Amino acid sequence: MLFNSHIFIFVFLPLCLAGWFLLNRFRLYKISNVFLIGMSLWFYGYFNQKYLILITASILINYTISFLMEKFAKAEKVFFFAGLMLNILVLGYFKYYDFFVENINALFRTNFALKHILLPLGISFFTLQQISFLIDRHWGSAPHYGIIDYASYVTFFPQLIAGPIVFHSELIPQFKDESKRRFNPENLRDGAILFILGLSKKVLIADFFAISVNFGFDKILYLDTPSAWLVALSYTFELYFDFSGYCDMAVGLGKMFNLDLPINFKSPYKSHSVPEYWTRWHYTLTRFFTQYIYTPLTVHGVRKKKRKLYAFITPLIVYFISGFWHGASWTFILWGLAQGVATIWSQRKFFKLKKNFLTWICTFIFAIITQAIFRSETVPNMVRILKAMFVPSYNGFLVDMGSTMSSLAIFRAVFEKILTPSYPLVYWIYFVCILIGFAIAGFILKGRNAIEILAYRREKGITVGFTLFLAVLLVVSLVSMTGVSTFLYFNF
Repeated sequence: MLFNSHIFIFVFLPLCLAGWFLLNRFRLYKISNVFLIGMSLWFYGYFNQKYLILITASILINYTISFLMEKFAKAEKVFFFAGLMLNILVLGYFKYYDFFVENINALFRTNFALKHILLPLGISFFTLQQISFLIDRHWGSAPHYGIIDYASYVTFFPQLIAGPIVFHSELIPQFKDESKRRFNPENLRDGAILFILGLSKKVLIADFFAISVNFGFDKILYLDTPSAWLVALSYTFELYFDFSGYCDMAVGLGKMFNLDLPINFKSPYKSHSVPEYWTRWHYTLTRFFTQYIYTPLTVHGVRKKKRKLYAFITPLIVYFISGFWHGASWTFILWGLAQGVATIWSQRKFFKLKKNFLTWICTFIFAIITQAIFRSETVPNMVRILKAMFVPSYNGFLVDMGSTMSSLAIFRAVFEKILTPSYPLVYWIYFVCILIGFAIAGFILKGRNAIEILAYRREKGITVGFTLFLAVLLVVSLVSMTGVSTFLYFNF
């Protein structure tokens, strides 16, 4: 089920909220948790019921491993490593099987058959979440919870499919806090504000830029330098507003249930260096890799008295894993390595510079270039778009890029009926609309993010004007949801 769908907004969410608070009103706390687990599983299995077998099995297996680690302390390491490897193997099978087979066939000239496995929704996210729990159990920083608490933690639907990646210590204590089970109108209001802002980001901005992005990558052989940069910049905005919008909605939904989820985006395009960028973009993923990979490797390097060597290698290892986690493609790996190299360079150079326009624009351009690599899917496509971006050429493809806006009904109604005889003129007008879209997106990015807007409004008060603004955003978003699109990070 998608957040940006009518069944979620008008059926699922009201039923879930009503059932949760009604059961808690009568102090049926365990039953309310079971109810929420059931609703979350309905949310997860809405499009494909087979996914329910996978996530249920994953929860039961990881919970059993936690129990065995508790029960048989002397064999705790054995159970931990078995559980860790099992999670990695399951993720590897569903996400990377064909990738490895393709590369083995290419390298050794074999002919192993591909399975074309459909990637289960959210497997990357709920697997990382359960890995973090097992590691914390191994480190002694997590207790063995009851099955209902554990299942509630893993399946809580706002963060189930695309994050944020939540640690057990952040969510399970909130489920145990009885004060959070009482209906809170202020939290419902704040959650609704974040949800509407996130929904409008996704539906009105991300999906707008997606039109140019999809057309450009479908016609990648025709891209010239201006159109290649337009496509790359469009994807930079699409990816941010898509994922940031999803996370705003997730945090907002959590607030409706009186549960605080971690903030995943902190205005990343305001960053002045790549390391700063990764403290702002997908913060919970950065936190996961820092806590469970980077820090242990760095500490190991200090113990081995190879601090300088580890300081150089560790970022490359972490970003290689991060790139590979995002998808089974060499473009993701190259994107990750580029982030690692830039992080090492930034630590040596950028942190010694005062933050100014130059450090910001260099960081933003780096984001545009690397996200073009991220979106390319194949190495040949990556080479094509980078060549188009950096080897000057012009063939007038911008006019064709403008024509993609004709897929929007409102544009057809306003422009084509008026300017039917002059289609080239219509396409140029469409292109101007794309530029206006860039200007609006840039203005939004320069201002307060959704969390800051909420904090400001809580301090200054919710005015009638702001309420009307939200109402207009909601209505326009609901009308624009006739062609529901999925979230980009569902693919990762």
